[in-house]
Parts: sequence; structure tokens; C-alpha cells
Amino acid sequence: MSTFLGLDIGYSNTIGTFGDGVGQPESFVRPSQAAPLASIPGDSGLRAGEVLVDVNGEPWVAFAAPGRVQEGRELHEDYTSSEAYQALFKASLLHAAGSGDVIDVLVTGLPVTQARDESYVRALVETMTGTHRISTKREVTVKSVVVVAQPIGTLTDIYCTSDSADVVEESVSLVLDPGFFSVDWVLFDHRELVAQSSSSSVKAMSVLLQACNEEIGLEQGGIPGVEKIEHALQSGRSYILMFGRKVELDVYLKRAADRVIPAVLGEIKQSLRFLRGRAIDCVILGGGGASIYEEYARSEFPESLVIKPTNSVKSNANGFYIIAMS
Repeated sequence: MSTFLGLDIGYSNTIGTFGDGVGQPESFVRPSQAAPLASIPGDSGLRAGEVLVDVNGEPWVAFAAPGRVQEGRELHEDYTSSEAYQALFKASLLHAAGSGDVIDVLVTGLPVTQARDESYVRALVETMTGTHRISTKREVTVKSVVVVAQPIGTLTDIYCTSDSADVVEESVSLVLDPGFFSVDWVLFDHRELVAQSSSSSVKAMSVLLQACNEEIGLEQGGIPGVEKIEHALQSGRSYILMFGRKVELDVYLKRAADRVIPAVLGEIKQSLRFLRGRAIDCVILGGGGASIYEEYARSEFPESLVIKPTNSVKSNANGFYIIAMS
């Protein structure tokens, strides 16, 4: 029986959707935190959800709990070649392979600017394909790897699982994927990718959370730090604790979003001037920042149908899984 894996390794979360292509797939969402075991503070061993993997002969902790990684995450365009990425990749293989040792087809995504670079795509395919040593007594083999532009995952998820397939089939659709490091967008005309329309902005969730951090500091007498805000949002909490008191995040997130998101959407509209007034029929939102962007997308594209997947955090991985099965 074959095993398929749709894998979305982001800067904030690592999301995987996997299965045999017959029943309902399984999925996981884990923090994109990884570091050498020797650098993890304390002597409490692994915490729930953490995975120990081998990276270049050194034990690394992947999916580390918040606060355990002291050196900060890597935010740069060479993320896929970093040791932290390798650790998250290997931990994902362990999750998806289960009791087996083979992934038949793995589909993952890159920011659209990188996905257009054949050498970058080729390097990632070569890195992910083959047999990977996860630990002393465990190896997992990946037989085939496909790399696509990240927003294609969300488009595929919407097209194959929602009631909006007919609309997407006949429309000019703008797919937005607000991630932690970049906001990616791709235009599709009747499901065909319009090459010159795809691009990325670095005014992403990391910038928005930093703006939120600054807004809190202006009123609360200190800043909580981006990671504390991010962890609260990942945990589904609407507040953080500062100086022993609850600080509700909504008002500060709104102020931060007002500072950051209109500029991003303005940048996107500028890039779409080649349409010369042609209508964008629908705007599809995916990725971890979709919920925050939804209000602004409806305001910026008032005539367009705005579609957000039921679970936007998993939308890319779900779409990648569908592609892997096809």
C-alpha cells in the first residue's frame, strides 16, 4: 500500500497531511522550532510532541515546545538548506511513515519567487528524495518528490473539497498565502497559472506580529516579545500575560494589521496592473494568516468572492496531499 505526504514546513508551523489515498488522511500541526539537543535548556528530556532526530550526526530536537529554542529561528531565503529545516523534515517523515519506512510521493511547496527558480527547486527535490537516517535504528525512504508554488496547495484544496469548484473553474482567481516570512500570491485564469502574476512580499506575519509587539509596548510599559504573542495565537488564546495581568490581543492585532496589511494588498494590486481593469472574480485565502487577512481582502476587493478554507492553516498541506495522490 502506498503512502502519500503533503508537507508544508513553514517558519511558524510544520503541517503534514498523509495517508494511503483510500480513507480519510491524517494530519499534524507542530511548531517549526528545532535545535541541537545540547542547546536545549534543562534536563527534563523530551516534552510531549517533541521528536529527536539525527542531523549530520548530531541529535536535534524537532517540534520543540515554545521557549525551548534559545537561539531564535532562522528567517532567510536559504531556510530549506538549514539544519533546522532538515530536523523538521525528518521529524515529519517519522510522523507520516508510522510503522512503515517508505513515503511513495511527497509534495511540498516553496514561496513563489523560489518556485520559479529551477535550480532552487531541483536542489530541494534532490535533498528530499532518497533514504534518510532519522535515528540510529530508523530510516525512511522517499521515492518521489514534487515541489510547487505554495499557493497552489490552497487552490487545489478549495477546488477539490469545497462548494466553490465551479467558480474557480470559470474564474480569474487570486490566491493569497500569508505566511510567517512571506506573503505569496498567484493569479489563476480558469485554473491556469498566470506566470507573470506570481510574487512574494516580505511584509508577512512576522512583520505584523512585530508591529503588534510595538503597539503593546506603547501602552503596557514593556514588550512581551513576538514569540509570546505567536504562541498565544497558536494555542487559540486571545490574551497573553504581562506583569501578572491578562492583556487581550485583539485591539493590538487590529492596530498592527491596519499598519501592515493594506500596504501588502496595495503591493499586490500594483503587480496586477497588467490585467488592465479585468475583474478578479474570487480571492482565495490560505495559510496561517488567512483569518487576519480576510477582512482586509473583502475591503480591498469588494466585488470579488472571498473564499477561505474551513481550516486555512492546513490548506496548503491538504492540497499538496491531493496532488501527491494524483
